[in-house]
Amino acid sequence: MKKHVTFFGLFALVALGTVNAQERSNFGTDFQPIRKDLVAWDAVRGEWLASSMEAMANKKPTPDRNFPEEYTPAEMFGAMPSTTQDKIRSQIQRSSTNTTDSLSRSQWTRLNSFTSRTPDCKPVMGRTYGDPHLKSFDGATYSFQTVGEFTLVRSGSGNVNVQVRQRNQSDDFSLNTAVAMNVGGDRVCFYANEKPDGNTSTPIRIDGEAAYVEGENYYLEHGGTISRSSKNDYVITWPTGERVKLDASQTGGMSFYNIAVEIYPCADSYDGILGNANGRSSDDFDVRNPQGGIASSNWNMGVFGSTNQRDQVLEKEYLAFLAKDFARQYRITPETSLFDYGFNQSTYAFTDESFPRVHRTLGDLNDDDRRRAQRECERRGFTGSDLSACIYDNGFLRIEPTPKPTIPNRTVGRQLDPVRTPTPNVNPGQRPYRERYPEVRSEGTPGGGNQGGGVPRGENTSGVGTSAPATSDKPLVRESTKPTPQNPESTVGGSTTRPVYRETTTSTPVETKNPGSSTTSDPVKPVKTPEPVKEPEVVRPKPVYTEPVKTQPVYTEPVRTQPIKTEPIKVEPKYTPPPSNPVSTPVQRPASTPVSTPVSTPSKPITTPVRRGG
Repeated sequence: MKKHVTFFGLFALVALGTVNAQERSNFGTDFQPIRKDLVAWDAVRGEWLASSMEAMANKKPTPDRNFPEEYTPAEMFGAMPSTTQDKIRSQIQRSSTNTTDSLSRSQWTRLNSFTSRTPDCKPVMGRTYGDPHLKSFDGATYSFQTVGEFTLVRSGSGNVNVQVRQRNQSDDFSLNTAVAMNVGGDRVCFYANEKPDGNTSTPIRIDGEAAYVEGENYYLEHGGTISRSSKNDYVITWPTGERVKLDASQTGGMSFYNIAVEIYPCADSYDGILGNANGRSSDDFDVRNPQGGIASSNWNMGVFGSTNQRDQVLEKEYLAFLAKDFARQYRITPETSLFDYGFNQSTYAFTDESFPRVHRTLGDLNDDDRRRAQRECERRGFTGSDLSACIYDNGFLRIEPTPKPTIPNRTVGRQLDPVRTPTPNVNPGQRPYRERYPEVRSEGTPGGGNQGGGVPRGENTSGVGTSAPATSDKPLVRESTKPTPQNPESTVGGSTTRPVYRETTTSTPVETKNPGSSTTSDPVKPVKTPEPVKEPEVVRPKPVYTEPVKTQPVYTEPVRTQPIKTEPIKVEPKYTPPPSNPVSTPVQRPASTPVSTPVSTPSKPITTPVRRGG
């Protein structure tokens, strides 16, 4: 019975492995027409984009860039001609709809998340800035005075997740002192003040390790980038196109970040303290119950910055609602946190639900500070709710006015010239660690792996002139039916020559005729592998054989040493001086002098013992 159970268990495992392998091969096979179209557009950039898209679909690291641009996969896709974009977009949408297995469907969905964005899909921006103020994706504006770590924005697919840490600057104001984000699979954190590991030389941590942006760009492993515009201002770009801009500032000796997030609401669903990006500002600050319904609605919109005393009372009540009920549903937990922590720390070490002690409005500003801040903000061009937020920041804390930032599109106005010599474009000081030149794939080869159609780095059997990066870390080895003989004359100057295989003018592999494949009953003859075509005869200098010099071993007599005789050292007795008070020495009496016996002791006669046997 046990044997039958074991047999059926093994059969089930084999069947499950076969199904999974079939699911993986389905995606790889269906992706090959897209790869051809990308390579036809640009041999080098298209091959990199195709390999990057496959890596993104499988949640794996993207290959290194071998072109001068710092583009992400989404930016490279947007740099293609619109006709090529439309063709690939329709192929991905059709494949994601027609696929039958769940694994392939999820892979196509990851690609569809950024390739489906038509020119009509415009990005929207949400912000948290100053001390701090919220500007939701739909335009709602309010103050958010809290202390803790919160979800700023997260997507339903999980591709985008941005978290913010707010620390108190005083009893009634707080600032954004740290940001953590999941950038397409890379955990990236920025710390304006406290560093989790004590390293104050850089604010960046990537997967918990300190990182330095030495140039203008830093390439993340999964296709994203970090760009630095000034000493402490950064732009983080997702491989799918979303972006975060961090502007460093300072007030009262405390550093903080103004944060702007740019997303595409047509491609995903979003949630967080920056709202849901559904086009309606009235529901951005709602509190929902566990069943998904609205527990508290945004009933006090439009009173921020009012000079009316009654509105200011309502505003303080609403500020308390935001700091307690609204903030509580977006506080992160130790399981969901993306931040780095020091010893014996967690998100609870940065949480204070009793903050702020006092809620402030513009009515609490004195007239002089209010007029001064208003003049400064109006001079900078602020209007409406942005003007009220600017007066609030500059009036209370003298924070520099923070206008809405613009994140430039790196692909606009740039012409992609053909790459003549592919050169690895990696982080300064980093050695390339993946294959960068495309390998030729045979027709129908699924995926991006090397399954018999690969070409080792440096060889070229296609008319492209470059080769694709291999998706496998294992070295590519050409299989041969005969071992290559070791010819000592094939080494010239320390470099070894290798046999050259005949190549055709196209990428079609050379077919080998099999003389034994006939329809008669003759025995099948073994297939002969064509001998490698020898290079033209080159006059090479014959190796000069130098007979080794034979040297006789030098015989040395052992050194004989006589034992050293040592005589014992005679030590003279040490002279000891007499003591200062000499002791009197008793005088010996002569033997004939009788010894006086005390009177009290009677004298006894001395008896001589008698010898026996004498």
